[in-house]
Amino acid sequence: MQEGPQSNPEIQRRSIFETLNQYYLLFFGLACIVSSVFLQEIFISIDQFRLGITIAPIIGIVLPLFVLTRRFQQTFAEQLRIRKMRVTTTVQVVVATLVMVVVVDHVYVISQQFMPSSDAYLESLKALKPTGFWSTALTFLGLCIVVPFTEEVVFRGLIQRVFALNMLPIVAVVLSGTFFGVIHLSPQLLVSMTCFGIFLAFVFYATSNLTYPIVGHAVLNAVAFVQLTFQSEDSFTDAPFYAQEWWYLPVAIGIVLILSREIKRGAARSAPAPLETEYLDDRE
Repeated sequence: MQEGPQSNPEIQRRSIFETLNQYYLLFFGLACIVSSVFLQEIFISIDQFRLGITIAPIIGIVLPLFVLTRRFQQTFAEQLRIRKMRVTTTVQVVVATLVMVVVVDHVYVISQQFMPSSDAYLESLKALKPTGFWSTALTFLGLCIVVPFTEEVVFRGLIQRVFALNMLPIVAVVLSGTFFGVIHLSPQLLVSMTCFGIFLAFVFYATSNLTYPIVGHAVLNAVAFVQLTFQSEDSFTDAPFYAQEWWYLPVAIGIVLILSREIKRGAARSAPAPLETEYLDDRE
C-alpha cells in the first residue's frame, strides 16, 4: 500500500523553525547572503550590474529558502510570516518609511563628512543609472521589487526570527538591523543602513508580518530609484534639500517614533500574539 505524505513525520512538522537546529538556520541564512553577494560580483565582472541585482538574490536567497521550506507542512509564506496587510497599518508603515528616508539621508550625509564616497561607489551608481526604457524597467524591478523581497526574507524572515528565539526581542531587532547595514559592504552606508535595518526589524517585531517590512524596504528603494533616475551623475554626492537643514532630523525622528508606536498598537489590536510568542509556540 502506498504511503501518503502524512506518514512522514518530518513533513508533519509545521516549519523550519520548530524542526531544524537554530545554528543551522543562522548559518544557512548567512550562506544565502554570501552566495547572493558572490553571484552579484560575477554579474559585475561581466558588466551586468543591473541584471545582477535582479537575478542574484533570487538564485542566492529565495531559491534555497524555497527548497528548504517546501519539505514542511506550512507553505513558504506561512513559515516566513508573509501575510495580508491591514490598510491602516500599511499607510502608517509607508508614511513612517518616507519620514525615515529623511533620517537615513541625514545620517548618510554625516557619515560622508568622515568617510567621503569612494570612486568605486560613485561608479557603481553611474552604472546603475537607467538610460532607457528597458534599463529603467529592469532597474525598477531589481531595486524596488526583487531586492526588498529577498533581503527581507533572509534578514527579517529568517535571521531575525532565529535571534528572537534565543535572545531578548530588542537585541534581535538591533542585531538584525546591524547585519543589514554590514552586508551593504560600504563604510558610507554602514550607519545609515543599520538605522534603517533596525526600523524594519522593529516593524517586523511589532506586526509579526513580513509583508510590512517588505513594503517599507520597497518604499525606501523607490525613493532611491527616483533620485538615481532623475539626478545627474555630477550631483550624486549632493545632499537632498531635507538633509541640508539640521532641524529636519529631530522632527523626522519624532514622527517615526510616534508612527512606530501606532504601528505596534494597531498590530496588537488585530493580532495580539507578539512575534516572540509565536516563535515560542513554534518550538513547543
